[in-house]
Formats: sequence, C-alpha cells, structure tokens
Amino acid sequence: MKRARKPKWSFVVLRGADKTVKQFHVSKRSVFAAPTAVVLAVSGCITGLQLNSHYEKNHLEEKLSEHDLLFSETLSGKDETIHSLQQELVGLSEQANEMKKKMEALQQLESHLKQFINNYGDRLDSSTYQVQTPNTIPSAQSKSLQQNASNQSYNYIMESKPLSLLVHKTGLTLTSLNAIADTMEKSMALTLELAQTTRISVDAYPSVWPTRSKLLSSGFGYRRDPLTGRAAFHAGIDITGKLGDPVFSAADGTVSETGYNSSLGAYIVIDHLAGLQSAYMHLKEIETKEGDFVVRGEKIGLLGSSGRSTGPHLHFQIMHKDEPVNPIPYLSLIKED
Repeated sequence: MKRARKPKWSFVVLRGADKTVKQFHVSKRSVFAAPTAVVLAVSGCITGLQLNSHYEKNHLEEKLSEHDLLFSETLSGKDETIHSLQQELVGLSEQANEMKKKMEALQQLESHLKQFINNYGDRLDSSTYQVQTPNTIPSAQSKSLQQNASNQSYNYIMESKPLSLLVHKTGLTLTSLNAIADTMEKSMALTLELAQTTRISVDAYPSVWPTRSKLLSSGFGYRRDPLTGRAAFHAGIDITGKLGDPVFSAADGTVSETGYNSSLGAYIVIDHLAGLQSAYMHLKEIETKEGDFVVRGEKIGLLGSSGRSTGPHLHFQIMHKDEPVNPIPYLSLIKED
C-alpha cells in the first residue's frame, strides 16, 4: 500500500505581470515551527537583554556605592576641617577679647602714669635733694632710685608704640602680642608703683616753705637772745611776715600736737616719715587739730606774735628723732635778710 502523502502548504510569489510565477511548497509542520522558532529567538534576545541590563545595573550600583562611600569620607574630612577651623576661630576670638582687655588696662595705667609725671615729675629732679645732712636727708641711693623712676616712667611712655602698629610692621601673632602685653602690664604696674612710692616719700619730706615771706630774721644755731642779750641756742629759724599771713604745712603728715605755751605761743607739731617732725610757733590762730592728716602746702594756721616774741614772725623748726636739725637744707626756696 502506498503511504498517504502529508498535506503541504503552497506559497505563490508574483513578481509582476510579465514575470514568471514562483511557487513554494512548505509542509504544515514547517509552517507552525517557524513562528515558534521566531518566538523562541525573540524570547532569547529579550532574556539576554534582561541579563545584560541586570549586570549593568549591578555594576552601576557598585560604582554608585563606591562614590557614595568616597563622598561620605570626603564630607567627613570637610566636617572635621570645618570643626577645627571653628575651634581656632573661637580661640582667636577669645585671644582678641583678652588682648582688648589688656590694652584697656594698659591705657589706664599709661594715663595714670602720665598724670603722675605731669604732677610730680619736676619734683623728682635735683633741687629737693641737693643738700644732705647726716641721718636726716635721704641717701644718694634713694635719690638715684627716685630720679630713675621718673626718667624710666617718662621714657617708657614716650617710646612705647601702639600694638596695632607693631602688628602691621612685624606681623606678630595674637599669642605674641598677649605675651608682650603681659610684660608691658607688669613693667607699667611696677613703674607706677615705684613712682607712687616715690611721690609719697617726696610729699612727706618737709621741703615746702611754710610762709609767703622768705625773709629770715634769725637762723639756726647759737645767737644773741633778743630779750635777754645772752648767747642761747636757737633750735629753728625765724621768718618775718605780716600778722595774719597764712602758714603752710611743709610736707604731708599727721598733726601730733597743738596748744599754747607762754614761751612758744600757739604752736603746731606735725609728724612726717622717717622720724621727721616740723613745728610752727608763735601763731595767731591754729586751723587744724590733733589727729588731722595734712598735705604739703595746706594752710594750717595764721602767722602771729604769741608767746615770747618781739614781733610778728613764724618760728619754724624741724626735728629728727626728737633732735632739732637745721631746716635750711630741707627747704626749696631761701632768701636770707
């Protein structure tokens, strides 16, 4: 027997009216297998593309993670740098505030020292201490110390420059300026303390002429007593003046005694530093009292002729440790009659 022939599909291809016709015979199995093959091919391509896309996606994610980690590390480093800069800025701000306070303190010290020199600079020169008496007048070492204090204070103020100028010219840091300011402050304070100590010593030294008149009617030492005509020791100097003229304290001190004596008349005794005392006798009036602190040049009474006296005058006397000494070397202005 003959096998039954499988049916075939025929495809006719017409290329034109004047062309031959092409006819193709395809089995039924081929007709159904071809689309399946196409579908499988397309599916394979799609699957390959998906796998490639997944690989690329994973690769990009890895790179992105690496970039994120690098960025995080960079950002962390920047944050640390910013924090460090902020700390330095806070430190610089504190140093600047400290410098400002120190400069304000220095300006105050400088102002005080300038004021002191204006008030007392000419008193620390030579005239006050030119004449020396044993155990009474400050030593040469004390004079040198006092004069050096005045000169150093003046030179320090005249030669010091604003710190802003130092910064501009030398480029000093705030730390260096703080150290300079500390040194300047200590030096200025020490100089001012020394100057103030010198001023106290000078003001407590009986060197101011006690009356307006500079006329001496009698000096210190032995003389002919004007009432008895006999030789007698005169423990001070007599200064002739007008009745009621003011009498001034010769130095800073504390009034230790006031009173009236038939011989001394109305009198005042003032205690000064270094065991010195000054006495004012034959007064018309006493204008202070025991325990008062008086300053040099302060009015303490009126010139008179009380007690044992031949006319209006002031008996002025200086004692060192209760022993009378010649007042002339202590006084700044002298005009003998």
